[in-house]
Amino acid sequence: MRRLRYGGGLILALGMLAGCTQPIPIGEKPDQPPVAVITLECPLCQGERTGVAPLTVTVDASQSRDDRGIVLVHWKFGTEYEATGFRVERTFTQPGRYIIELTVYDRSGQSATARTEITVLAPPPPEFRVEHVEDELVRVERILPNRTLQVGETVQITLRVTAKRDLEYVYWREILPYELSSPEDLEFMILRLAKDQSYEWVYTVRVEQSGSSKLQGEGRAAYQASSTELTLSTVLEVP
Repeated sequence: MRRLRYGGGLILALGMLAGCTQPIPIGEKPDQPPVAVITLECPLCQGERTGVAPLTVTVDASQSRDDRGIVLVHWKFGTEYEATGFRVERTFTQPGRYIIELTVYDRSGQSATARTEITVLAPPPPEFRVEHVEDELVRVERILPNRTLQVGETVQITLRVTAKRDLEYVYWREILPYELSSPEDLEFMILRLAKDQSYEWVYTVRVEQSGSSKLQGEGRAAYQASSTELTLSTVLEVP
């Protein structure tokens, strides 16, 4: 009769296998880090990444990827604002260059970061300069070009009155400095201006000489038995 003998090493290996309760994965790929991708939408941008304040942009991280799924999306807009979420909207109100930074995280805590830059420009100055005076009855606005005036040019000026009550009349008179001249009669009046209704007078002046001057205006508005008086000054600089 033959006896079967087993080596001690084989017995130990069999014992170890018998005690295993978890399956051993065979051929599983290692966990890969995520990839961060920024998609930027800017309808008002003048170039690819440039626009005028206030400028609203939308950033999207949905093109980012990970082999086991992204669990957190974090955004930084410059140094003053942070947000989370795959899609975020942000409005830049001040001119400057801003770094937009995206960081994505996967289930195992691995992360990836992507950055892009946007340039926000200061808005251009308004085309017209508007100065006003108002009281409980009326608002008076003087509108003229928002630029340096030149000697010899002709300038159009608009006066706009807006009633705050049902007015019986509005009277206004413009007083030109020596540096300006006008062939027109600069006294204006309108009768019965309804509440919230506006009316405009337009006149032209010629710039006669350089220097600093002040365009003055004064007027009166009447409502029932009461009336008010107003004055409005505009400083002009002509090189």
